[in-house]
Amino acid sequence: MSEEDYYNVLGVDRDASKKEIKKAYRKKAKKYHPDKNPGNADEAREKFKKISEAYEVLADEDKRKMYDRYGKRGVKQQFGEGGFDWSDFSRREDVEDIFSEFFVGDRRRGGFDDIFSTFFGGPRRSQRPRRGRDLRMSLEVNLKDLREGVEKKVKLSRRGSCEKCDGSGSKSGRKKTCPKCDGTGEVKQAQRRGFQQLITITHCDECNGTGELIEDPCSKCSGNGYVEKRETITVDIPGGAKDRDRFRIRGKGETTSRGVPPGDLYIILRVKPDEKFERRGDDVMTDVTVDMIDAVLGEEVAVPTLEGKVKIDIPPGTQPGEILRLPKKGLKRRSGDGYGDQLVKVHVDIPEKISGRQEEILKEFKKIEKEKNRSWFDKIRGK
Repeated sequence: MSEEDYYNVLGVDRDASKKEIKKAYRKKAKKYHPDKNPGNADEAREKFKKISEAYEVLADEDKRKMYDRYGKRGVKQQFGEGGFDWSDFSRREDVEDIFSEFFVGDRRRGGFDDIFSTFFGGPRRSQRPRRGRDLRMSLEVNLKDLREGVEKKVKLSRRGSCEKCDGSGSKSGRKKTCPKCDGTGEVKQAQRRGFQQLITITHCDECNGTGELIEDPCSKCSGNGYVEKRETITVDIPGGAKDRDRFRIRGKGETTSRGVPPGDLYIILRVKPDEKFERRGDDVMTDVTVDMIDAVLGEEVAVPTLEGKVKIDIPPGTQPGEILRLPKKGLKRRSGDGYGDQLVKVHVDIPEKISGRQEEILKEFKKIEKEKNRSWFDKIRGK
């Protein structure tokens, strides 16, 4: 998808509610259904894909939060290397709801199976899980890592698809339809209670809900379709990220059964406390201590920054607690527009003990200050 803003794609304001977002998606989805655009079906499909990508992000609270903070960079790991495709779309029930009025009492166009064939690559045959289990792990970073952003390598142990059989569980690829569930992955049972008949649907235990039986199991995974994996992955942490931010890495969760794609991995960011810096939004604050004479006369001193030490000027007459500002020495802004600042709080070191000569000089200084501050009226009166 182009860099067009998701809110513009759906035609909603940035503070739109979930209800408003769904309403906007519903309106545009109906408009670009290929059946409503017989003379330009290919363009309609492409536009439908664009609005579905926008809806996938904005209808999800976590994805929308990351998009609002970091733009498309914040959600790029939600999708594959080639960007959004229909395997990333998790809101197919909404499509059924939107188009339900098209197919009531009309079987000529294939009903919902036709929708899924048109947009999602084929009809639904069963209610088996669309993907496996999600995983969560914490990742610790330093405040300095968040100045520009950082790539972190993490070690991961998970249950992943078997490479030898490509997750099919079969040595040769030969499978047969499960006779118990007729390939649906589910078993229906009817029970009567008085004059009522109740239908219960359970997971098929014969094929483990896959709808298929393996005739020649893979020697590596024993027909399960998954194996235990250990791997190292790279996580891209954007500049300006915050403690407890969540990042989703698509397809790095666990595979729970044969033929089911893996879930996702959620990285929970933990920012270690820093001894030198305190975060204040996109700004950072640090302290510097100067002696009393330097505060009075002014001096050049070295202060730490997220990029190393720099020298700054302490202006003459600097007061204790005064804050100096170093422009653009803070964290990268979440909008991607520049950097925050570094705030330097000045502490003045007042000596506890002084020599006789120092005391003499300070008393003379005090006398001069008192004379300087004496009003002209006091001078006339001789005070």
